[in-house]
Amino acid sequence: MTTTKSIIVPTDFSDHALKAVQYAAMIAAETGSRIVLFHAVSLHLSASIEEPPLNFPGDFEKVEQEQLIHLKHQLQKRYPRVEIESCSKTGFPVEGINEIAAEKNAWLIIMGTRGANGLKELLVGSNTSSLIQHTEVPVLAIPDECEYNGIKKIVFATNMQKDDIRCLKKIIEYFGHANPVITLLHVEEGKLRDPEAALQTWFHTEVLPAVNYSHLQAECISETDIVKSLDEYLRHNKTDLLVTATRKRNLIERIFDRSITRKLIFHTHIPLLALHTHASKGEMVL
Repeated sequence: MTTTKSIIVPTDFSDHALKAVQYAAMIAAETGSRIVLFHAVSLHLSASIEEPPLNFPGDFEKVEQEQLIHLKHQLQKRYPRVEIESCSKTGFPVEGINEIAAEKNAWLIIMGTRGANGLKELLVGSNTSSLIQHTEVPVLAIPDECEYNGIKKIVFATNMQKDDIRCLKKIIEYFGHANPVITLLHVEEGKLRDPEAALQTWFHTEVLPAVNYSHLQAECISETDIVKSLDEYLRHNKTDLLVTATRKRNLIERIFDRSITRKLIFHTHIPLLALHTHASKGEMVL
């Protein structure tokens, strides 16, 4: 089994997907990681009479495999110092991504979140959300308009839960080499009488003694609409990466769509990293 760290980058060969690949290449160069381009060969047949019939599934596999190899060669020329592999599987994307992530010792999955039109935006965003729900590997969602300029400021949306400290240590492990400022941001919905005092107490008594990192700070904002208030905060503070701690949701939570992370995938304008946590009963689902 390979021991080199890998970043899995699913692609559908669109310009949008290429943006995520370019972002991944920069992170790979900084962290010494290998990029693994992955494409799930679609299980579909053309219904258009204007398109020539293809022999299923061989013709699809051949065409898409050629596209994958071409993309790899293009990227290798542009990023000669980054090791790049490519692979494809026929089947459902999430299952294929999980399989290749296990095979390639992946520490991160990077994928885009929007497409060329409204319907595709919904599908791509839904695929990212589904992947976050069904994988244990951290997922970094890259908005279409995002450009990589380094990661100098990170905002970690926290609910002051026990596992948030472990997630914070992971953030530092992944991106601490660049010494970014990390802000632990708590958005209070009105449940605490003095949320700022609660945050600072947690920060100084639990976080700082457990985390050896000099560029940490904590802030609190009080709003009822978490997604809206986070978006406004990020727009007014030059943030390079938003991190949320999320967990697998049960059936009731899925029905009522309580996942804030899922909503942020469709609304955030900066990269969103979803880390997995094991929240206890009663904790908010991000």
